[in-house]
Amino acid sequence: MKRPVVLKLGEKEFQFLTTEPPEIVDKVFEEIQQEYALLEKEVEKAGFERILVALLVNVTNDLVKTQNELRRLKEKYDSVLDEYYKGRGRVDRKG
Repeated sequence: MKRPVVLKLGEKEFQFLTTEPPEIVDKVFEEIQQEYALLEKEVEKAGFERILVALLVNVTNDLVKTQNELRRLKEKYDSVLDEYYKGRGRVDRKG
C-alpha cells in the first residue's frame, strides 16, 4: 500500500507516495540531503532548479559507476567459477 513521504531540501518540501520500506526511504532521502547540503550554498547564485540538476547529475554519475563496478565484479566472479570448474567434469553452469 502506498504511503506519503516528505523530502525536505532547504526550505522546500516535496511529497511523494511510495511502497518502499521506511528504512529504504530514509536512506535514499539521507543520501539526497547530504548531496544537497554540499551544493546548498550555491542556491542563491545558481538557483534551486540548477542545483537540483547538479544533484541529479552527481547521483546518476555514482549510479553508473556502481553499475559498471557490479558488472565488472559479476564478470570476474563468472571467470573465477569457470576456471574452478574447468576440467572437473561438471556441466557448464550457464547452460
